[in-house]
Order: sequence, then C-alpha cells, then structure tokens
Amino acid sequence: MALAATKRKTKRAAPRTKQGGKLAEPSWEGWETWSGQDYHRFKESTRAWYYDNYKAEDLIPAIHSYMEKTEKYTKDDIKYIKRISNSQLGTTAGIIAKMLANGMPAYNKVEAEYWESLAGTMGTMKPSIEFLERVIDENVEKGKLVVVEEQKKEEEQKKEGTVKWVPTIQERIREATSIMMEFVEESIDNFMYHDKITDFKDIKVTGQLLQLGCKQPHARLIQSFYEPQIAELKEVINPPKLSKNATEQEKDWADQLKEGYEIWDKKKLKTLLDFLISVSGACDSIIAQSKANRKPRKMSKKAPEQLVKKLKYKISDDKFVVSSIEPHKIIGANCLVVFNAKMRKLGIYYTSVEDPTGAGREGSGLNVKGTTLLRFNEETSVWCTLRKPMDQLQEVKTLNTRKKFENWFSKLTTTPVKMNGRINPETVLLAVY
Repeated sequence: MALAATKRKTKRAAPRTKQGGKLAEPSWEGWETWSGQDYHRFKESTRAWYYDNYKAEDLIPAIHSYMEKTEKYTKDDIKYIKRISNSQLGTTAGIIAKMLANGMPAYNKVEAEYWESLAGTMGTMKPSIEFLERVIDENVEKGKLVVVEEQKKEEEQKKEGTVKWVPTIQERIREATSIMMEFVEESIDNFMYHDKITDFKDIKVTGQLLQLGCKQPHARLIQSFYEPQIAELKEVINPPKLSKNATEQEKDWADQLKEGYEIWDKKKLKTLLDFLISVSGACDSIIAQSKANRKPRKMSKKAPEQLVKKLKYKISDDKFVVSSIEPHKIIGANCLVVFNAKMRKLGIYYTSVEDPTGAGREGSGLNVKGTTLLRFNEETSVWCTLRKPMDQLQEVKTLNTRKKFENWFSKLTTTPVKMNGRINPETVLLAVY
C-alpha cells in the first residue's frame, strides 16, 4: 500500500461551557420508568456526548473519585493509578465512571433483556462496573510497578550521589511510542465502542506513523504491544477444540475468552483483527525501510551489500502485510523464498552450488549481478500461485526453518512453474535458508 497523504488527526476539543461556566451533563433522573429501548438509546447517546465534549484528562478524575468512594480500593491504589497515563486508562473507562457518578445504575435488567433480544447480539449483557473495575485493577498493578521502579532508581541515585534523574533512551522511546499509538487506540475505540467508524479503510497506518516520526525501535515496541491481542483475537474467531484431557485452567481460560468477547459478532472481530495485522505489517514496513536505508559497513573487499546495490525489489507490501529481508543476505544463501505481489506467486530459489556446512565458502550459494540471481538451480527453483495469499503468507512468516517451509510448500495444490532468476520491483524477498 502506497504511503498516501493522510488526514490530520482531529483533536478532541476542550469541554464547552454554558452560563455559569459549567457544561450541563445528561440527567439520569427517572430512568427506572424507561423502557429497555429508551434506556439503551439514552445510554449510548450519553456515552457519545461525553466523548464529543470531553478530553481524556477531564474524564480520568471521575475514575479516581469512583475509587475513593469504593471500599475495594485503598489510598495506595489511587496513588498507583495516578502514575498511569491518560491514554493507558482510556476514555471509555472515564466515561463509564462519569455516568455512574451522575446516577446511571451499574446494571439495568430491562435494558439487558432488550439488548439480548436484538438480532446479532451474543451472550448476556454485563454490568458496566465490571469493565470499569477490570481497567482499574489492571492499571493499579501497572502503576505499582512504576512506583517500585522509581523508588529503586531513587535509592540507587542516593547511593551514587546523583542529584537529578535523567530518563534513559529506552524510557524516552517508550514515552514517544505511547504518543504514536494514540491514533490507533482512538480508531479502535471509535470502532468497537462508539460506532463512529464502520471499518478502518481510511486509516493509513504506515503514513501516519512515519509522519509521527516512527523509527525502527518504536515500530518494534508497537508490534510487541499488539502481538498478544492479535493472537487472542485469532483464538476467539477460530477457537481450538479442547482435548478430553484439558485441565481445569485451560477450560476456565477458554470460557473467560469466550465471555470476554461475546458482546461482539465475529464479523466485527475479524475486521478488528485485520486492522491489527495491518498495524503490525506497517511496523514491519518501517523496520524494513530502516534496514534498507542503513548505510553498510565499509569493507576492503566487495561486500554483499555492494553486490545487491542495483537490485530492484519490493521493500514491503501493505496489501499482503509482508516485508523483505535485507537483500545482502541472499549472497551465499542456499535458498531464497520470494513473493511476487502483482502475480500472487510464492516461490523458492535453490542454489546450484550448495554450501552444506554453512561455512561461507567462496563460490558457493546464491549470488546477484544487477537484478539477476546467479548460481540458482533452474530445474528445482519453482513458484506457485497462492489462492489465499493473505492467510497463506501469515503462515509463511511462522516457518523459521528450511524443512518447515519445504513441507508447507509441497502441500500447495497449484501447478509449480520454473523461475527465470529475475528480481523485479514487485518481488518481496521473504526469507533465506
């Protein structure tokens, strides 16, 4: 996907005010007499009202106020959660705390009966307080770790006589990464909870991340953040069958996973999964570009980087969410896996002069001259058309050995065709063995 110009992110305005300097908030008075439909519509419109009129920092104090009024939380818990950034706590939790403080019940049986009767809904409606307290509990633990870490650093500084604490490079990267992720989190929030968008087609992730100054270390952190969510969504959409010998813990986890996502249908979750995969793919693209733009070391002899200097290949393809390896790795490799994004063909080049021990002997393995691959076996080097490239390429990413790839490749049912050794601008260099 090309790096098209992206729309400037719209910042939420500060709260509007009326006479007396205070914004009049929606009232829950008389909710006991409302029908399930009227109550549900009012709740959703109120949620949207807070989202449109308040910033996150104006909603978060409602969470602190809720914790102060609830015996479940201690003063230390409130101190810990105040060390967490507004973006981590999320706007949704703040809105729920505001609504509860203004008279919304934690659970309305009439609304639940109405919602559960609607077409397309699954499971039962949970009390709003469950979501709020889950967010609070998770962030209290995170805040506790932050406080412990800061105390540890302060003690070390006292021992060393350090007067002023200076954040490390890693801490600066984490802080910058958190800011870069805000537009992704806001898009997910709008899609999952506010129905402000129906899909993510207008979200150009790669372009926006590059505009925000995303570099290789930021991209790696973003990937590590969303990888567990991608894995969890895959398990929700295609739940594995539990064996007869499954432990109680495994059964409990499967039940919790199902219950946690049952308010959304699979189509919506699949759309979210595709978006998160595209975010991970955008990070792959940025990492690949960083590696491609990295200046090679100066070497006395002709380096592999110099041999592939004129090679024209595709650094990354956002449509199929794949990225190329560093091209200099081709030199001396026994196998090269390629994917032609235009023709949807996946192939493997085998060298005609294999180096079985991997000792890097001169004259063995694959080589490159201009845009042409040298020393490849014209008989065994073939490619096949992929029927479901998006899904199949995701599987290829997990095949980290030659044997695993060959076993997987041999199961393709399309007719294999011999390759000519030309690498063109549509060719993605997937892996070498």
